[in-house]
Amino acid sequence: MNANDVAILEAISERLGQVAGIRTVRVKSAGQKVEVPLSRYVAVTIEPAGAEALVWPEVPAGRYRLVHWRAVVLDRALVGTKAFEALASVAEACREALLAEPSLGGLAEDGPAAARNGDLVPAAGATRVGAAQLSEAVPGEPTALAFCGASGRWEEPMAGAAALDDELLFSSGPHVVAVGSPVRRVKDEAFNGLAGGLALDLGDGPREILQTGVLSSASASALVQLEQAVESFIDGRAYILTAPDGTDYPNCRMERFERLGPSLVGLNWHRRYRITYRQLVR
Repeated sequence: MNANDVAILEAISERLGQVAGIRTVRVKSAGQKVEVPLSRYVAVTIEPAGAEALVWPEVPAGRYRLVHWRAVVLDRALVGTKAFEALASVAEACREALLAEPSLGGLAEDGPAAARNGDLVPAAGATRVGAAQLSEAVPGEPTALAFCGASGRWEEPMAGAAALDDELLFSSGPHVVAVGSPVRRVKDEAFNGLAGGLALDLGDGPREILQTGVLSSASASALVQLEQAVESFIDGRAYILTAPDGTDYPNCRMERFERLGPSLVGLNWHRRYRITYRQLVR
């Protein structure tokens, strides 16, 4: 764990401490046993459950660190009683409290879906949570309802924005431009009765440029409008493509805009995409 991980766990602790009915919140290490006085229930313990480094699929830009954690809501309540129903209600309130403020005061950001714990929602959110489940009963120990979660932030910044004729359509999310190999057009001529042949140099040919990335907007409707604005450049005309590193590629014709999967929602709405350009003249 690093300092940012600790700050995230402390922010979760502070947020859960504000939930009605919670009297004690403690952050503990994995496997550590915590003793809570009877007078301090309902209690919540939070423990780290590892971390993973992620990037958006097919968009190798930046590095997102997703910190997994596990929260356990504890009380001396027997299953099937009104006290247990109250405990379940408090556990659900804890989940809702985290989903209501997923950025944890600016510490967490939207990012790629987790490679493990795929049931966490929202999949691309700054903070994601799973369903609360009743833990196995242990004699002499309080009843426990546990739920898993994860919160993340970008440790390495995503690449700069790409642009098309200075239109900042790609100012949100990471974007990567992959430039294909140059092509030289050559026409080979053969003649009857003569060995070898004649090669006619026809000059440079067009080359393919692929751009992959993530479009992000504040709402579903804004994301649709952004996608439509990108598609409007599929008009047969050539434009100047500016890559995230600032390199200009003139005479690029947009040929195809593909949506790579459904939109994902967290603090914002996100969609992965791929664009195919053809650079007509270098």
